[in-house]
Amino acid sequence: MMMVHPSAKIGKNVFISETAFIGENVEIGDETYIGHGVIIEKNTKIGKRNKIYHYAVIGTPPQHIQYKDEETFVQIGDENIIREFATVHRGTKEGGGITQIGSRNFIMAYAHIAHDCKVGSECVITSFAALAGHTEVGDKVVFGGYSGSHQFVRVGKLVMVGAASFLNQDVPPFVLVVGVDPRIAGLNLVGLRRAGVSSDEIEKLKKALKIYLDLSLKIDEVIEEIMRIDNNSAILSDFCNFLKNPTKKGFLRKYEKTELSVR
Repeated sequence: MMMVHPSAKIGKNVFISETAFIGENVEIGDETYIGHGVIIEKNTKIGKRNKIYHYAVIGTPPQHIQYKDEETFVQIGDENIIREFATVHRGTKEGGGITQIGSRNFIMAYAHIAHDCKVGSECVITSFAALAGHTEVGDKVVFGGYSGSHQFVRVGKLVMVGAASFLNQDVPPFVLVVGVDPRIAGLNLVGLRRAGVSSDEIEKLKKALKIYLDLSLKIDEVIEEIMRIDNNSAILSDFCNFLKNPTKKGFLRKYEKTELSVR
């Protein structure tokens, strides 16, 4: 029997399966689909035209030993697909209190998005991938199956994370990462081309990546050298702006050439 808390706000033309559970202070936008056995717990706001499939669990308390039942939240944008048994946890007080997911993402079966994560839009989180707490993910990022991230890692936009890869440092935009002991294997050429990035801009990025991987250069020197390629390039600015905000994790600068590097 379907259970919807009296405080929940349900939009127009929302389908909720009779076996779903909708908790306290939940908001669900228009034309959203909620499948069998879905659990959406308190303080979760979901936008319009999302599809949430059977037994997905969203808005449960964070898996954090210091969590003391504080009021924390999940916020999800529009037109996301969240498949079977995927899990999304609420934020923590220490992490800002909110887990955020943008719009038009594809979150596959058994994927996990932990407390305080910030996920952009048009990302693909493949089955069994797991984002640890406080992970920040840019737009159009792909996490392959069984891949994951350490806490507080940042991932720039249009990154491709290969299957079974585990990120333990910040990853700049536009690159391909492979391996349990992760390595940059070149640019994410497939993703860049699909995003409509021109061949000219891709060539500039190739030069930028070569500079970035030069371990004799400090990050501020890397930024300076990259901007000398073309100071007016928006895509190079995106790359460098990411580097201007380092975290304690440091930047992934290991390189491994693979067949994917030259496609």
